[in-house]
Amino acid sequence: MNAWTIVTVFLAMALCSGCQPVSPESNSPKAQPAAEYHSGGKIVLGAPVLTAGIPGNGPLTIEQIRGWLEDPDVHRELDFTLPWALRDAISLIWMPPENPLTRAKIELGRQLFFDVRLTKLRFACASCHIPEQDYSAYMVMPDIGRNPPVCFNRIFSERQLWDGRVKSLEEQPGNPISNPFEMGTTTEEYLARIQSIQGYQLQFDTIFGRTDMAAVGFALACFQRALVTGPAPWDYHRLLAEFDQAKLDSLAPEDHQRIEKLRAKAMDNPMSESAIRGEAIFFSDRARCSWCHSGPNFTDEEYHNVGIGMDQEEPDLGRFEFTENDEDIGAFKTPTLRNIANTPPYMHNGQFGRLEKVIDWFNRGGFVHTHLDSNIRPLKLTRDEKRDLMAFLESLSGLLPQVEKDRLPQ
Repeated sequence: MNAWTIVTVFLAMALCSGCQPVSPESNSPKAQPAAEYHSGGKIVLGAPVLTAGIPGNGPLTIEQIRGWLEDPDVHRELDFTLPWALRDAISLIWMPPENPLTRAKIELGRQLFFDVRLTKLRFACASCHIPEQDYSAYMVMPDIGRNPPVCFNRIFSERQLWDGRVKSLEEQPGNPISNPFEMGTTTEEYLARIQSIQGYQLQFDTIFGRTDMAAVGFALACFQRALVTGPAPWDYHRLLAEFDQAKLDSLAPEDHQRIEKLRAKAMDNPMSESAIRGEAIFFSDRARCSWCHSGPNFTDEEYHNVGIGMDQEEPDLGRFEFTENDEDIGAFKTPTLRNIANTPPYMHNGQFGRLEKVIDWFNRGGFVHTHLDSNIRPLKLTRDEKRDLMAFLESLSGLLPQVEKDRLPQ
């Protein structure tokens, strides 16, 4: 890639305000100039206009919903792109062709995600995937013994949950809704509650022509695919490193000015010298972190046994319980490391409350047993190296989209 290509593509994306999270006070679709949520004519996932709710104030009325649904634009398939920090993940996007993204489905999914009225125990998706906790929860789910996985950047994931037993985001909602230890509601009861609320019934009729769990799954999947992480300090550092490798002397003065603006943005999102040293450790053959936490979303989306819980008398056998293949005994999905510093506790069972404890676990080689992944072995990192690795992990946190939580159908 030559210097001119780098500047005209990556720098333009990075400096485009539409590729950045915006402040809460600007969280109205009408308040957003087009440039704030478009890039090259495409809407950027994570743009506030997608998750700000149906325009208006106060309770969401039938008149507002009807007016929204009468706009043909909300039913058109979105021509979207990713925030520049995830630009290399375009090829990783997974969506079933029968469920393209539309603003109408994203909005309906948003409402369902936050509505506690629809379940017997008054639990919604957001009860365990809390926006203020980066769509995770600082807990282990009782009687299940698992830590709620994050539900951002799910547009890159086909199979869902720690053991991958659910084939897609579309099929996922039925599990927690009917689980007596989560939402505790039959699918029949859930659909009946939806149908008892006129605003929901109007949307399901208009968007899908039916009210069933398949339609519920489609809407919730679309909303979750709109939740993507914004640029993190590491992304700015990496982008500047690409510019430093270019022949900057050949650029026009205005392009140098753009680079200086990018440097200023990077100064507002600094990556420390400790984090830069930790980056080298993370990607080294010595630590092998990137062998599983690979790609722009820092996960291979595969399943590994890293020894967690295998020292228990009755360990959670993970993916094996679904596949019954011996190689899957104790194996769980590699989690994304995006925003990892914000989503304790860690590991599938929430065994560690602090990220430093996770580093300690891998540094000593975990718990050795028959089914341990062959890549797990003592790393012998020094105290300073562990501190640097921790700083790198902290540098992977970016802002998430602003989302309206309260405006629900009456």
